[in-house]
Amino acid sequence: SLPADFFSPPPGPMALFHDFPSHETFLFLFGALILSTCGLIAGFYTKLSSILTGLLLLLINGFIFSVGKINHELLMMVIPILMAFSGWGTVYSVDAARSQKAEAEIQPWTLVLLALFIGFMFFTAGFSKILGGWLRTDSQAAVGHFYKQFYVVGRQEFLADSAIQISNALFWECMDYLTVLFETTFLLAIFHARSTRIYICFAVLFHFSLMMILNISFLPNFVAYAAFLNWDGIDQFLRSRYSQSGGRWRIPLIFLGMLSAIFTAILLLDNGKLLQGDWGLPGVVIVTASVPVALYYLFMQVKRCF
Repeated sequence: SLPADFFSPPPGPMALFHDFPSHETFLFLFGALILSTCGLIAGFYTKLSSILTGLLLLLINGFIFSVGKINHELLMMVIPILMAFSGWGTVYSVDAARSQKAEAEIQPWTLVLLALFIGFMFFTAGFSKILGGWLRTDSQAAVGHFYKQFYVVGRQEFLADSAIQISNALFWECMDYLTVLFETTFLLAIFHARSTRIYICFAVLFHFSLMMILNISFLPNFVAYAAFLNWDGIDQFLRSRYSQSGGRWRIPLIFLGMLSAIFTAILLLDNGKLLQGDWGLPGVVIVTASVPVALYYLFMQVKRCF
């Protein structure tokens, strides 16, 4: 319904369009996206479904971003295209049941390129903060950003009420430096698989802290982080536990205990405002479930050193 004067696409292929598409075109694009996503989830012609899902997401979001605001959702659009060549869909899928050997080829560069995208994404964010004065000692950018989120945007869930009481300039200055240091050095970690996973664990904890204090949502990132889990090891672990239990599933009690404790603490600290933020209940569950996994991996890495 917006006039063509509002159409200002970002640089790239979207510049080929000169106006918003019709309502019927959007219905067609979203319908095709639903079908391709269902095929991706079921693992039906996985490679084709993955590529179509990524391209349709890029096209639809390209039109959405053409009104001026670009959200942090690019990873969600790139992941299906990259992972189409990773061999996902070869097990636990319709293709596996149909013995589609043609899609079983695994390209090792997919995770490397995805790690590069994540590292470059963090680097551009950190470098922009350096240019924006985050390392100046006469002001604290983190607390300024926090005040904007708290008072202007109204994000006051979780620990925001407690964080607003912190007036120590040294604390907030440390937050500035730690944020810039973490974001700008992520790119260096991609040269080794273990360092990449360690940084991703720190990224999970970083986003968890942002959720608890600033209530800022970066949920698409967690889909990218999940690609670096050792899914073969998880599959073998579950299969062994399943066989040892005589065909009955047994979930590790330690993981459930940590997850329940963290989630219960969030509910208690949130004062019943869980669904009011950008994260919503599904986002909080996903991020909370990721924290024990990240802590466990970091603990195992420290244990290896002794």
